Amino acid sequence: MSESTVRPKAKVAGFSLRVYSSLYDLIILFAVTFLFVALPITMVQTMLESDVEKWVQNLLFFAVAYAYYVGFWHRGSGATTGMRTWKLMVADIDTGDKPSLVSASIRFLGFGITLISLGTTMVYLKTGDFNHIFFWLSSLLPVASMFCVLVTPHKQTLHDLLARTSIYRVYT
Repeated sequence: MSESTVRPKAKVAGFSLRVYSSLYDLIILFAVTFLFVALPITMVQTMLESDVEKWVQNLLFFAVAYAYYVGFWHRGSGATTGMRTWKLMVADIDTGDKPSLVSASIRFLGFGITLISLGTTMVYLKTGDFNHIFFWLSSLLPVASMFCVLVTPHKQTLHDLLARTSIYRVYT
């Protein structure tokens, strides 16, 4: 039996609001990972007087980031804390509902890969190493994602296209 939902009025969110909410979410994620990853790892290393393997630290960071984003997008209101500040939400482009677990996971992975590519590009820009093939490969993904925002009717980034979602500004 399908549960009917009352969908609020919404319009596709603009680029600047997406950037603001992403920056806000990254600040919150920094604090959350400090509490649930860095602090416990430091305590364990201090008490056991041995280092925690780097792959364990990375796995914990990934798990916390995944729980934060996918939890809010799929199980929560369809919006992270940063998105709620600007009345944004992630929604399935076909139904207008919160994304499914699979869609939210695909969106998270695509978003993460894009952020890593953007960070790598920034490092290459800082060092001035423009002749390296990895500079061109890493800069291609964020540029392609932003190009998708310009040409798709729902202003979807590349990870939104893969997940069949978009970000909407909700008016109540």
